[in-house]
Amino acid sequence: MHLGWFAAICCILLVGPAAAQFGGFGGPAGGDPIPAVKSDLPYIRCGACEALAKNAYRQIKALKDAQKPGKKVPELQILELVEKMGNPGKDEGEWIAKIDLVESGKALKLEEQEQLGKCGPECKTIQKAVEDILEEHDTDIAEKLWQGKQNRAQFSNWLCYEASGLCKSKPPPLPKGRKPGPAFQAIDPKEAEMEKMLAGMKDMGMGGQVYDRESIEKMYGKGGENFPGGPDDEDDDEDDTSSGSEGGSVLDSTVEGAKEVLSKAKDAAGAAVDQAKVGLSKAYDSAKNLVSGLGSGAEKDAKTEEL
Repeated sequence: MHLGWFAAICCILLVGPAAAQFGGFGGPAGGDPIPAVKSDLPYIRCGACEALAKNAYRQIKALKDAQKPGKKVPELQILELVEKMGNPGKDEGEWIAKIDLVESGKALKLEEQEQLGKCGPECKTIQKAVEDILEEHDTDIAEKLWQGKQNRAQFSNWLCYEASGLCKSKPPPLPKGRKPGPAFQAIDPKEAEMEKMLAGMKDMGMGGQVYDRESIEKMYGKGGENFPGGPDDEDDDEDDTSSGSEGGSVLDSTVEGAKEVLSKAKDAAGAAVDQAKVGLSKAYDSAKNLVSGLGSGAEKDAKTEEL
């Protein structure tokens, strides 16, 4: 099977009704999302809070530094950024996918890695801890960062000791016999890019999940030659050979195809928004004219009564 053809099929499945058959990175096909290990939350809440404070402060500082002199970042823009920091599928929240939970004696420490990792149980647990903080304090966090009166250490102390109180006391010791979590698995940059695009599609109401390269090859063979219903003539086999020699990649082609699909979807969404704006503008003008007409009519009636 030609790699380009197989990639195109992957893209169609990604955004179509049949997309449910694709499992997420590191997850089973069609299965439930990987859950957080809630029993580990008490051991990491303080560490997750400090990691959130560090990354939030850095991101907002970078945002402010990029502004023109004398121009201030709107508080609403900061709030929107903060709200995304609990989602590892977003640029603002990908820092979560770089953290490995490491057993150190009786403690469970958060250690930052250089690369993004697959968002498995540990990543989901950190995400849950961060989401819990943001649910209660996102507006306060945005306000403090917008004001910009604290340095990073002061902001971290405020959030983790004063506002949330998560670091006021030491975390409980890990229980004996607790099973260590899975090893950190770095993710291929192309897979990470695809995962972000998938998250963007979901935000736009487009469902679907994808397999990583290894899972695709296990199901359909290298190059997708075992894909059900795909062409299996000799010409396509020759195409496979030439594509392979050129270093073609199912994942690379799929990423490019998904980018095109997402771009078209964004254009369509933008056009729909523009149409809605036009409709609202017309409705507003109609209502304005109606009110104006009613006012003129009432004034005319009043003058008639006076006469």
